[in-house]
Amino acid sequence: MEASLLFERFESRLKKQILEFIGDREDPFDLEFLMNQCLQPVSDIMIHNALCELADEGKIIRLNDRYYLSTRVLMRRWLRQKIKNLEDDVIFDELEIPRRLIRQVTRLLKERPELGYIDVADFVRDAIRRAVSKLRM
Repeated sequence: MEASLLFERFESRLKKQILEFIGDREDPFDLEFLMNQCLQPVSDIMIHNALCELADEGKIIRLNDRYYLSTRVLMRRWLRQKIKNLEDDVIFDELEIPRRLIRQVTRLLKERPELGYIDVADFVRDAIRRAVSKLRM
């Protein structure tokens, strides 16, 4: 019983360490790369199992039979493609907002014309700016 608990803790720590190591890595990685970088004696099966669990949890993405990439890196790449910086303005190209949210904003703008918004996109842009400025404080 204690051995299995120790093993589970080791696996959990291994997953955490792998995720910290590859979390911001821009290049795809594979099992062999992790084996070469590992500072402790760990079997390739344990690393493979940890990679499978991380993929199941959505923390990494399996690109093909061999390579993986962090979900965080993929999200960052996707955002870089969607956001174009033009001086102080940020343009969100083809950024999709959930339809439910658009309906809520549309209803709010109809109910509260005193807010001064005609376009949903203007309201969303200003709302994002206000949220970001609050986070900076």
